[in-house]
Amino acid sequence: MTKFSKTALDEYGDALLNELESRFNELSGTKTVSVYFGGGSPSVMSEKFYMRFAETALKLGINPDSCEWTVEINPADIGESWIKNLKNCGVNRISLGIQAFDDTILAEMGRRTTVADMQKNIPLFAKYFDNISCDFIYGLGKNRKINQELTKVFELASFKHLSAYSYSRPERKNAPELLDEEETLLQEKAIRDFLQKKGFSRYEISNYSIKGFESRHNMLYWTYGSWLGIGAGAASFIRKTGVSSRYADDIEAFVSGDGLSSWELTLREKTEEFLLMGLRVKIGININNFRGLFGKNFFELISEKVVSDLVSDGFLDFDEASGILKCTEKGSNFLNAVLIKLFDGIIC
Repeated sequence: MTKFSKTALDEYGDALLNELESRFNELSGTKTVSVYFGGGSPSVMSEKFYMRFAETALKLGINPDSCEWTVEINPADIGESWIKNLKNCGVNRISLGIQAFDDTILAEMGRRTTVADMQKNIPLFAKYFDNISCDFIYGLGKNRKINQELTKVFELASFKHLSAYSYSRPERKNAPELLDEEETLLQEKAIRDFLQKKGFSRYEISNYSIKGFESRHNMLYWTYGSWLGIGAGAASFIRKTGVSSRYADDIEAFVSGDGLSSWELTLREKTEEFLLMGLRVKIGININNFRGLFGKNFFELISEKVVSDLVSDGFLDFDEASGILKCTEKGSNFLNAVLIKLFDGIIC
């Protein structure tokens, strides 16, 4: 992680709050259901920054009592005062970047967090927060004892949500190799079986939760909602205008007010995005909402035969009465192939 001076972090915090105030009106007409600090290391920001953000949010009309406010945290070097301050500011959900509960695996991934850090800090989060999520990585570490790792993690806190992601090999020297497909699938199954026994359900391709604790923030992405991303590397999408935007990754450029680009998606791109995100979730998509979003009926833009073939082959389930189109379990396991066929069937 890049080290920044206190002055640089303060300047970045000032820029974040100023930009939020400047752009918040882009969400006019939509209800704020989620506030999410992620995409880096929000834990490096000071207690004072989160207090100032809470004040700014109230000024903008964001009610922390009626929205999900999440902070992503690397569970290393976090003090109890900092954790308690988050709670006092209105944060009500924590997402911990655990990834593994094995020091060898963590070192191979280049993580600075250790098992000792987790054993020390996760109980502190559990002391102040009921809604805790964690990220977990599979697909690396031959003969890895996934069930044992998860058992130890869940002994530290009562987690309500878990995101399980397949390992992607970074472009750096000595990065661990990917496991073969068979062992990767076995690791994924071990995670799924463990969570099912804990009362979790898989509500999205990579996400599991106790009922009622699905991530509201991620559901915005998957249900074609609007979101405003502020900060270096952050992206936004405003549904009513169809405009996407993104800041450059350069922090100095963001602080100086540069690096924001925006563009409007084509009808085909919007359709692909709608399918790509919506079919990830267990509830699927409602094609009856399609005209309201894109000005045309679903089967005016997507081949009815392609959909029918995917239903016949057991990849999709379509309830004509309700208009719900969703992946079967088989379809979820082969989502990329399903999407390629659907994209080929787009008529625009």
